[in-house]
Parts: sequence; C-alpha cells; structure tokens
Amino acid sequence: MSKIKLAVLVSGNGTNLQSIIDNVRAKKLYASVEVVISDNEEAYALERARANHIPIHIVNYKASIKREETEDGIIKVLRSFNVELVVLAGYMRLITSRLINAFYMKIMNIHPALLPSFPGVNVIKKAFDYGVKFTGCTVHFVDEGTDTGPIIIQAVVPIRDTDSEETLADRIHEKEHIIYPVAIQLYAEGRLFVQGRRVLVKDYNKLTDSFVINPFDSLGSQ
Repeated sequence: MSKIKLAVLVSGNGTNLQSIIDNVRAKKLYASVEVVISDNEEAYALERARANHIPIHIVNYKASIKREETEDGIIKVLRSFNVELVVLAGYMRLITSRLINAFYMKIMNIHPALLPSFPGVNVIKKAFDYGVKFTGCTVHFVDEGTDTGPIIIQAVVPIRDTDSEETLADRIHEKEHIIYPVAIQLYAEGRLFVQGRRVLVKDYNKLTDSFVINPFDSLGSQ
C-alpha cells in the first residue's frame, strides 16, 4: 500500500501538525505530508514544516479578492502535489463550497469539543463556563456547515473541579494528538465509509477499545 499524500492547513502553533509528522516518522501513520499551507506567514507551524523539509505555501487573503478565488489557488497547489487528503489543523479560516466540493469527503478537521455540542470558536471556554462534566475533541469530515460534518472519532475528557480553562485545554490537546493520526490512518487504509451522517469503519470489531476513547480506558484515563 502506497503512502497517502496529505496537505496540512495551519494558522498557528501547529501541535497537531507535529503529532502527524511524529507519527509518520514512527511508522504509525502510513502517510506523507506533501505540503503545509498557511494563511499566517508567522505561524510557528511553518517552522515545524521547515525543520522537516516539507514544502510551504502561504495563502494571501485580501479583501479585494473573493474567497473562492483564493481557494482556487489552494486547489491548484493541492493538485500540483497530488494531495489525497486535506487535513485542517488549527486553520482559522472558514472554507467555502469551492474547496469542499473539489475534495468532497476528503477534508478532515479536528474540533476541541464533543460535537454536536459547542461548535464554532472559543469552545473550550464555552464548555468550561457552561459547567458540563465532560468535553473532549472530535475529528470529522468537513461539509458546508460550521463543524457539522460526519464524525469519525471522538475522545472524552472529564472536567475536574480543580481544572482551569488552561489545564482543561492542555488535556484536550493531548487527546487531539492521539485521535487525529488514528483517523488519518483509518482513511489511509480505506476503512472509512460515510453513510448519511454516520462514518462506518470497516473491520470495526478488530479495533481496540481505545478507538472510541473515553475516561475509563487506557488512553483516556485521567
């Protein structure tokens, strides 16, 4: 099986990009990061890409240019690298149907909450302030809604009475770094099938219990 070709879209620190790179290096993820695309030329994620000799493309969003035209440029870059899966990793731009349709059900995103609860932005704070007892993170395919695409995998993180917003965020990010490479690997193996709102996994019964991560298993214990 050949390695699946990835593009990773970033805006900030790039810890999920680093997790993907580390899993590729450890041969836990059968993929290659072909290009890193960013709307922020000062994003630290670009330093991570440079350190690993990954090509970089900077997206220039200008008020004078329609978003669809900007995405036509992104699509051109993706196709020039023969990208098979687009991975959003802290990419702080809403993408339009132009890019979504060009790579339909071939775009993944990670969200720091248990969708469908708390979509949008600043969601760790929202969950913390709301007083829920559990939150977590979700990997999903991207559709035209805001965090409404079919869910691939989730990790549950309990909110402790002693938590601050910062400590909660740290534990959520730890789980992100576990489940995102798992979701990408399942895609690379051709094991994900979308049926309506559900993402089914071929040979699901052969997976360990840690596939659906919860507070009581070995990966999710707190």
